[in-house]
Amino acid sequence: MFQIQAPILIVPTADAKLALGIHLRAAGLAAYREIALAAKGLEIAHLQFVFRGLTLAVCSRVRRDGIVEIEIGLGDPRLPKSAFTAAQMRQAEAASRVRSAAGHRARSSPWEIPTPCNALV
Repeated sequence: MFQIQAPILIVPTADAKLALGIHLRAAGLAAYREIALAAKGLEIAHLQFVFRGLTLAVCSRVRRDGIVEIEIGLGDPRLPKSAFTAAQMRQAEAASRVRSAAGHRARSSPWEIPTPCNALV
């Protein structure tokens, strides 16, 4: 058995960079480990975890060149630890669009005056 080192790009937000300081590299490694432990693939739309008392939120993707990119920001400690894959987010958005379109057709009338909110639906 042997180990390899693969390039993983860590992109911290300004807030995360400020809050983590010298622990930024360790937070990047922790983020990668949390993504791996979630066992949902490398494309994560949202994952929160606690690192050194800070709630961090990460998302990750695989770039066209094959490099894994992990964005780290500050999370919301009021929310539960959760993970959503990019595919799950796309499915939820598509289902929401279908529901929204079905609901809009059911309520709309030829006399409805478009407003900025319902013009976008």
